[in-house]
Order: sequence, then structure tokens, then C-alpha cells
Amino acid sequence: MRRILAIGWLNIQQIFRSPAELVGMIVLPLALTLVFGSAFGGAEQTAVIVPLVDEDASALSGQVATLIDEEPSLEVEMVERAEAQRRVEEREAGLAVVLSAGFGDDVLRGSAAIEVLRDPASDTAWATSAVLQGVTTRMSGNVAAAFAAESIAGGGSGGMPTLRFEDYAAADRLWEPVPPVGVTGQTVIASEVRGDAEMAPTNTQYSTGFTVMFIMFVTFGGAAGILEEREQGTLRRLLVMPTSKATIIGGKITGIVMTALAQAAVLVGVGVALFRVPWGADPVAVTLLLVAYILAVTGLAVLVSSVVRSRDQFAGLSPLISVGLSMIGGSFWPLEIVSPFMQTLARFTPAGWAMIGLTDVVARNQGLAAAALPIAVLLGFAAVALAAGIKLLKFE
Repeated sequence: MRRILAIGWLNIQQIFRSPAELVGMIVLPLALTLVFGSAFGGAEQTAVIVPLVDEDASALSGQVATLIDEEPSLEVEMVERAEAQRRVEEREAGLAVVLSAGFGDDVLRGSAAIEVLRDPASDTAWATSAVLQGVTTRMSGNVAAAFAAESIAGGGSGGMPTLRFEDYAAADRLWEPVPPVGVTGQTVIASEVRGDAEMAPTNTQYSTGFTVMFIMFVTFGGAAGILEEREQGTLRRLLVMPTSKATIIGGKITGIVMTALAQAAVLVGVGVALFRVPWGADPVAVTLLLVAYILAVTGLAVLVSSVVRSRDQFAGLSPLISVGLSMIGGSFWPLEIVSPFMQTLARFTPAGWAMIGLTDVVARNQGLAAAALPIAVLLGFAAVALAAGIKLLKFE
């Protein structure tokens, strides 16, 4: 075991002495992860500013501002009427809300109106209008309930009852902590989804996907080193040493696995630190998945290196295999959005099982139980590929 670790450590040192290897292993993966993560979800969503004019300054006009501001995607900013109109005209805001003087009294009389200034070309204006419609629905319901209570208390005679603010406030309290009638939703997609029906957020998809893809790249890079040593005669000369062939191969494979683990740790750390990807939701499950996947793709890389004739052939095949299997396996897009045939095809690749397991654990927080099957499949793939690769590997 000591000799295996020594050979593996020597392999790692050889890789880190090469600037080109370092760029391919660390700089390029980090750069792509940063670019795609920042562009497609690494940053927090910025709230839409909603200019609001409150000329009434009553408790009810204040409630409108409060209810709009409670929507996480919106942020109310109090302005004057002229400023609100300017912002909409100059397209600084898609929509502005105006509450005229007397708004609160009109609500209690059941005849209030909220004035809206809107840019018809703005996409955010329609979303803000939907929130505002919810506000008016709540306030209208309060007024109707309060009028009904007043009518019942008055015996149903004498015309329109007088609405008191206390009755309105009592009806409004029924909305807290949850509204009387709510809406629950579930994402429905055409393909079968393991576990939850939720797809991974974009930043999580890219962090896990690029980790899976670049682990495959680094394992193929390590296997290329074995080919290089075979062509240079280094492997053949190692046989004269008092070391078995199994020890030499074990050391080479250990070096590849250790290098891939180091790269995985860097990419996982970047995902956690910069994009808040919940890699730590279940550290044991994540670690076992990554180790099983690294063993599987290491076996695949060794197998390919054992059947090609030259390093040039391997250099041409390895990017095609790495990128192709990563795309099929769901590194670039969620498997849930592709056809059933492509989902089935992904299950014939180590990248596909790695993405299935990581999505369940990292994005859906389903834990080790959900990772058990992907881990088992990856370990089985690793055993077969490593056994075949070691048997076919030639030292000359």
C-alpha cells in the first residue's frame, strides 16, 4: 500500500508541475463555473422598484404600500406624483401606484379606486399589476365582510350600513397568518421525475453539472499520462523494479483518483462560497456520490487508454467522450426537460447517474436514501471498467 500511495503521489506531482495541466484542471473549470454561474443564477434576484404616491396618508393607504412591499420581488419607494409620472414616461419604472386624497374614506364607503400609471411595453408592469390585483381583492373582501357584519347587526334594514374602520380591521386580521383560501402549486413536466417534481435551480444545475464534466476531463487527463509513460518506455522500465504490475497500476489509478478528488473539492467549494449551492445538505451522501463517480470515470478512462494505439488517438477521443457523455448525462441541462429516450440513454452513462444522485441530494435535499441506487450503479460500473481496463492495459 505504501508503494501504491508513493506512485500515486508522484503522479500528482508530475501533473502539478505542468502549467498546462493546472490550467486545464483548475483555472478553466473555475472560469467556466464562474461565468455560467454568474450569468444564470449566481447572483441574487434584484427587487423591482414600485414608485408609490400616497396623497391620502391614511391607515388604509399605508396598508396598500405594506402589502405590495411584502411581495419579495417588489420594493415600494414613496415618491411625489410628478416623479412617479416621470419614471414611467422615461421607462425607469414599468408601473407606478397613486393613492389620491380621500382614498381611506372611499374604501370605508365601498367606492375606492387605485390609480395606476403603467408602461404598456414593460414586462414587470404586468407582474406588478397581478400583485396589485391581489391587494385590491383582499381589501374588497374586507369591505364586503365588514358591510355584511354591519348589515346583520342592524337587522338588515335602513339601507346601506355605515362601515367602521374597526370592522374593516377585524375582517383584515383573518388573513393572518395565512389567508382563508390559498393556492398551492406543483411543477408538472412530461417526464418522470425522481422524488420531488422540482428541477434544480440554475446555479445548482451548473455547479453540479460542471463538477461532473470536469472530473471526467481530469481522469482522462490522468489516463493520458499512463499512455505517455508507455510510449516513453517508463512503464516498461518500472517492471525491473521489485514492484508488481498490480502495484504500479494501482499507484497510477490512485494518483488519478486523488487528483480528481482535489478538483472536486475546489469546484464544490466555489459553488458553496460564490453561488450558495447547498452542497453541504448531506455531506456523507455527496462525498459517496463523488467518490463513486470518480472511480467510475477513472475506470472508463483507463479502459479507453488500454484500447487505443497512441496518445494522439486518445487526445482526440477523450474530449469527445467527456463532453458527449456529460451532455447526455445532464451536465448542461436538467434531465427532466429532455425526451424519455434521452433520459433512458442518460442511465447508461456514469455522468447521468451522478447527476441523478447529486440533483436529488443537493437540489432536492433527499439524503442518502435517494443516493443509494446511483452510488451502487456507479460502483458497479467502476468495478467492471477498472477490471477490463487493467486486464487490457499494456506496459509496452
